[in-house]
Amino acid sequence: MDLITSLTSQVMNKAMDGLSKRHKAIASNLANVDTPNYKRRDVSFEGALSHAIHEVKGQGSLARRQASNDEQLPMRTTRSEHILMGHAAASIDEVNPEIQEAEELQYRMDGNSVDVETEMVQLAKNTERFNALARMESGYFKGLRSVITGGGGA
Repeated sequence: MDLITSLTSQVMNKAMDGLSKRHKAIASNLANVDTPNYKRRDVSFEGALSHAIHEVKGQGSLARRQASNDEQLPMRTTRSEHILMGHAAASIDEVNPEIQEAEELQYRMDGNSVDVETEMVQLAKNTERFNALARMESGYFKGLRSVITGGGGA
């Protein structure tokens, strides 16, 4: 792995991809606020990305290491964000953020599950996260440029 495709760079890129898809999902939710039977959409990728980071660093979960020594028990999830043991991304490239219908109660009698206030809060949080990652990535590449050009060192 070279400097440009380092773990840090890969994680920032994958996180920005996920946040960008979440932004599209939120925009779709807001655009369909008056559409009967529309189910809000969301993107969840943080759990899978965190798991992949630990796998890449060689720090796979203790529970999974123990389960490989013992008889494996079937696992069940109650939310789409949960990670299935043995089915989770083992590398950063395998993390694939996708827009999915959120598992939530409907808010209105017409079957629509979009709440404008909730979506606006999510939009603000998502925007701040994306901007923070963009600043981090910019700083990362400024540091690389400084190293390459020989600046900033004594």
